[in-house]
Amino acid sequence: MKQNSVSNPLHETHFKELILSLAKKFEPLQIICFNRRFSSSEVNGCFVNTTSDRSGHYALLMVTEGAMRIDHEVQDYTNTHYRQGTVTILCHSKDAVTESIKANSRFFMGVYTTGQLLYSHNGLQEFDFNTSFIPLQAAEKAQKHFDRRLPLADGFLQGAAGCLAKCQYKVCVFMLHQAMEQCCIALIRVHIAYRLEMHNLHRLLRLSLWFSEIPYKMFVTGRNDDERLFDVLIKSYSQARYKDDFSVDGQDAEELYDRVSAFLTATREMCKSKIVALNEEADLYKQS
Repeated sequence: MKQNSVSNPLHETHFKELILSLAKKFEPLQIICFNRRFSSSEVNGCFVNTTSDRSGHYALLMVTEGAMRIDHEVQDYTNTHYRQGTVTILCHSKDAVTESIKANSRFFMGVYTTGQLLYSHNGLQEFDFNTSFIPLQAAEKAQKHFDRRLPLADGFLQGAAGCLAKCQYKVCVFMLHQAMEQCCIALIRVHIAYRLEMHNLHRLLRLSLWFSEIPYKMFVTGRNDDERLFDVLIKSYSQARYKDDFSVDGQDAEELYDRVSAFLTATREMCKSKIVALNEEADLYKQS
């Protein structure tokens, strides 16, 4: 499991309490942590005492007995009960996970070979498989998703440029949201081969932390104005269409356009680099 060296015992205590609470409320078969990161920031100056803040960022897989998807309910519960950082939870049934592992899923096999089992309803590892991931088709599949998503992102960005030129700022930002969503989906499908069923940019960016901090930090910088701009982008997904009082000024629209353009460029570079790495991994596998 990937993690950095900065930790906070207090946050770990709260996190353990959250896991016990999730287990009690939703009665899953397993909860697995497949990414754990801690970020820290420090503030000092002539007129303030030096202060530091550390927050935990976790990505979890919850395995359930039944096939009913409870992702939104579990995520809302987690957001309410854990305030010391962020937790992104993916929920899948035991049958779905079993079938995915049998089908050589890069994501699920990666979770079960590198993740940390935090909770098991019977204290045992639920899935016992001896085969390793076979990387022969990974690059081809990643390229397929890249070829599908990047043109969509480009198209939405071009649409946003047209709206910006016509001073249709509200529609412009909505199109930027769509472009960024397609970029996030491409990044995640290419890098970890997880099929997404979400539109929330917060969750998409947090999930990308498993393989890189670059996408996340392009929008989540800790600066107040950046947070405000990102909030405008988030709200545009629904409010640009359904709220008559939602508005965006020209300066914010231009700033968001520049940022999403840079995000698309970074997405293209990161995906191409990963596909090259997947091809190299397949070549090594063939040689061995």
